[in-house]
Amino acid sequence: MTATPRARQTLRIMIVDDHEVVRGGLAAMLSADEALSVVATASTGGEALRLATETRPDAAVIDLRLPDMNGEELTRRLAVQSPEVAVIILSTYDSESAIRGSIAAGAIAYVTKAVGIKPLRDRLHEVRRGEHKAAADATAISRELHELGRAREGKAEGAGRATPQQARVLELAARGLTNKEVGARLFISESTVRFHVQKLKELTGSRTRTELVAKAIRNGMIAPHDDEWQTTRD
Repeated sequence: MTATPRARQTLRIMIVDDHEVVRGGLAAMLSADEALSVVATASTGGEALRLATETRPDAAVIDLRLPDMNGEELTRRLAVQSPEVAVIILSTYDSESAIRGSIAAGAIAYVTKAVGIKPLRDRLHEVRRGEHKAAADATAISRELHELGRAREGKAEGAGRATPQQARVLELAARGLTNKEVGARLFISESTVRFHVQKLKELTGSRTRTELVAKAIRNGMIAPHDDEWQTTRD
């Protein structure tokens, strides 16, 4: 019989992501909340399994792609080894199959990195309050598929113009930050930043980052920063 989740004053969290910048950024952002405490970070599934035993976290935020196993496999192994750990998958993938697979593996929620930190924090507070389901069920899948639908609607409405996340990437790129630095500021991976920059180039018909920033300023997508302006990197 599955135990009923209990409320906690402070939620102990383990972060599992193979990108050091993402791990550090997430840890810093989540730790700023007094009710959330990051007790471990891991870059591989094997390391996560070991740390789960050593640190006994209440929740684990897991990337879907890891060097030694995928997030679904890690979720299944944690369900056997440390069933008390509530798993939240945090991924760049927004496909229905990824959501269904993750929930079926035992995750209690699936959050895409593109939506920012608030949805993740909200899910973690649900775990802290004991309001989540202790095992995967149809309700969890239904909720995440609903969120996916809303995200896709937002993408459709934003077709032909920069998304809010792309605008933030562009703003920081215009200040001379590297992809790694932009990722650290926005708590997304360097590869995700490169993806957004490429999409922005396609949107504006630009060949280089310098040309992209110049066109963005000319078209009113962003405003120039007189004192902070730096030479952008292609």
